[in-house]
Amino acid sequence: MADLKKKDINPNQMVNSTSTLTDDLPIGIYRTTIEGKILYANIALANMLEYSLEELHKMSVNELYTSDKDRDSKIKLLKTISSQELNLKTKSGKIITVKDTVKTVKNNKNKIVYFDGIIEDISEKKKSEEALKESEARYKTLTEITIEGIIMHKGGIIIDVNPSAQKMTGYSSDYVKGKNILDFIHPNSLNFIKSKLNTGYTGSFEATIICADKSSLEIEIEAKNVIVNGDENRVVAFRDITNKKKYEEEILALSTAVKQSPTSIVITNINGIIEYVNPKFTKVTGYEYDEAVGKNPRILKTDHTKSEDYKEMWETITKGKTWTGEFLNKRKDGTNYWELASISPIIDENGMTIKYIAVKEDITERKKTEDALIKSEKELLQANATKNVFFSIIAHDLKGPIGNFTQVLNLLKDNFNDISNNDKLDYIHILSRLSLKTNNLLNDLLLWAKIQMNTLEFSVETINLKSLVSHSIEIVEEKAKEKNIEIKTHIENINLQINESSVKTVIRNLLSNSIKFSNTNSIIKISSKISKDSKSIEISVQDNGVGIPAEDVDKLFKIESSFSTYGTEKEKGTGLGLILCKNLIEKNGGTIWVESKENVGSTFYFNLPLSK
Repeated sequence: MADLKKKDINPNQMVNSTSTLTDDLPIGIYRTTIEGKILYANIALANMLEYSLEELHKMSVNELYTSDKDRDSKIKLLKTISSQELNLKTKSGKIITVKDTVKTVKNNKNKIVYFDGIIEDISEKKKSEEALKESEARYKTLTEITIEGIIMHKGGIIIDVNPSAQKMTGYSSDYVKGKNILDFIHPNSLNFIKSKLNTGYTGSFEATIICADKSSLEIEIEAKNVIVNGDENRVVAFRDITNKKKYEEEILALSTAVKQSPTSIVITNINGIIEYVNPKFTKVTGYEYDEAVGKNPRILKTDHTKSEDYKEMWETITKGKTWTGEFLNKRKDGTNYWELASISPIIDENGMTIKYIAVKEDITERKKTEDALIKSEKELLQANATKNVFFSIIAHDLKGPIGNFTQVLNLLKDNFNDISNNDKLDYIHILSRLSLKTNNLLNDLLLWAKIQMNTLEFSVETINLKSLVSHSIEIVEEKAKEKNIEIKTHIENINLQINESSVKTVIRNLLSNSIKFSNTNSIIKISSKISKDSKSIEISVQDNGVGIPAEDVDKLFKIESSFSTYGTEKEKGTGLGLILCKNLIEKNGGTIWVESKENVGSTFYFNLPLSK
């Protein structure tokens, strides 16, 4: 826009005439006073700055600058007729980069009265330029620092090489530039490289090159065509695979050993997901390779191994140590097998665990042999314990009452005429108790012997529990009265499918024990309750007698312990009663246990299945 001279300028007239010409232009057009007040702006400028025309006409250009630096640049620009790149702030606060071309408008006195300008938004252009510069710099940096050798050639003639290529081959950049790339290819690979040279092939392949010291180097090559300064060239990246080849040979040897191993080998990632199994694993478990890979080894898990054992295993291997232990696992067909496993972490060069490897040996047959030996030893130990208890009862427990019985009879026989009738009646009562005790002992002994020899006839019939308990109490009632002990009952009126005599024997034994170990003037409670799942009924016999020391509780029900002690009135036991109770309850499909506290009392429990 030419300088205006000779006469003063009417701004309104100028704005109106300019608006007609500039509103439809795609670039911003403006006029401002020398103080910065915007006198005119076209629609394109308003859209660029995100203001309406009315808003711009009320503004100063100073409000559009992002900093004092931009304002200072503008002022310098106004001293000459020029253009400059500036950052402006839009109404929304967005910063845009613009090219601002300014021209002064003077009056007839040669005084600057307006500034006319053209503004072009070059934000995207600047971004593209910056991105290009960054890309070129990044490419240059990557080429310089990459460990791969890079060669650029055109039609086989080398244009440039990076430092890594020089270091790998021993050739300098000046030496190789201008030479044919085929001059450096080993004869073994020459024909192959010729076939790929100018085909535009973009895949990777292996070849052998000749280094400056005349040695051969195995390399892996990747090549592609690139445009540089509008000219198409071939870029070849290559890497030394000498060690890779060596490792591949080692891996092949190890892989063959793993595949032919007589033990199962499993490799998992750090989360325990299977990544590899060898053929032996398939043979042992029945799971094919594709069925196992991607799964967790828990596909082999049974309930035998406790969660604590798995926790210990994970704690060990995550610390970088080897865990060794045994698992009872499940094959694909549902059958179980035993394995001895050694699980170790695979650690990389940085000391980080990257995988886990498990070497597993099927020890099922060995475990069967071990179990047979253990069972044989246990049976032998139990047989010896049984024999010892049997002889102990014969030698001591039967000998005592029979000896007493004989002494009382001899006393009666030798002094019959001298003894009063009342004393004779007392002696008869003593003989009666001795005979009853001996008879009960013999019955228990014979019953126990039949159980040990598997000759016990065990018939199941429908029996009313309440009636059964009442009959059992009648047997021991006399003993309870002698110590002024009250027996209280709370028994369900329910029918059970059980062997009557065996359960009666159990109740009689438990009540007799409670009487024996209870103090005079005490209470014994026998009660029952049905389980929550309604599948069994629990019977308990509770006393508040002397109780059992904690260290002796585990000895109960065990033949090898033969635990026995005296009652509150020095009553002697055989140790056979509770062992017999355990055998009889188990034959009825139940279990028996005890809770006891010394000097507080004991509660014996047993349960029996309910009829379906």
